[in-house]
Amino acid sequence: MKRSLLILLTVFCLKGFSQSSILVTNITDTNSPVPMVANEVVAMTTTFNATTKNDFDVKNTSGSTKSYSLKRYDVIKNTGADPRFCFASQCYGTAQMVSLQSLTLTAGQSASEVQGTFQIITADLDEFVAVGYSFIKYTLTNVANTSDSLQFTIKYNPPAGFNELNNNALSAFELFPNPATDATVLKVSSLKTMDAKVIVYNALGAVVSEKAVVISEGKNKIDLNINDLSSGVYFAQIKMANNSITKKLIVK
Repeated sequence: MKRSLLILLTVFCLKGFSQSSILVTNITDTNSPVPMVANEVVAMTTTFNATTKNDFDVKNTSGSTKSYSLKRYDVIKNTGADPRFCFASQCYGTAQMVSLQSLTLTAGQSASEVQGTFQIITADLDEFVAVGYSFIKYTLTNVANTSDSLQFTIKYNPPAGFNELNNNALSAFELFPNPATDATVLKVSSLKTMDAKVIVYNALGAVVSEKAVVISEGKNKIDLNINDLSSGVYFAQIKMANNSITKKLIVK
């Protein structure tokens, strides 16, 4: 019995204290490379009819050889925007989300030290229609151990209130139509899946409607029935575990 408990505790400790073997460094500015932490957000500004480029070096910080794959997630893509990436000697168009080849790094080796072109991560975004907001995630994963991974995000032209939204894991929040007559749609884009409440208050601060929702990672649409509300000013609120965001709603 004691031996079994010891084995379980050993396994638990090994899992609990295991660390990622991946170090990603933002080398877009070669004069000031920046080591990144997991789930870090990089904010960029794009230019119409031009390519915005970001370069990231990848290092295997473990004591053994490992192979890594890369996946792109287009959480929000501006109309006409064309996200692309290069990694492990190949470049991929906007339709290809996962690298077809993995990058093998020996202990302590960086992608920039591997011979050949396009070994590092090069994340590009073209703006063909108009400058707008795009929210692109990248995840590096150890091919032999999927729990050994590191994810980071690039936000292009983040909207006003970006810091407030980011603290709440929301990247966008709007009501449409607004003003509204009998119904409106609450559009939410989120960094992660979470439970929340949608609450509507009148101008005096009294709750006139409330419902529990599950917000998924990416884009969400939540219908709000306001047919029973009198004309006037209201406030629609998304309430999460640690914070909330509120928008003014006008009912005609």
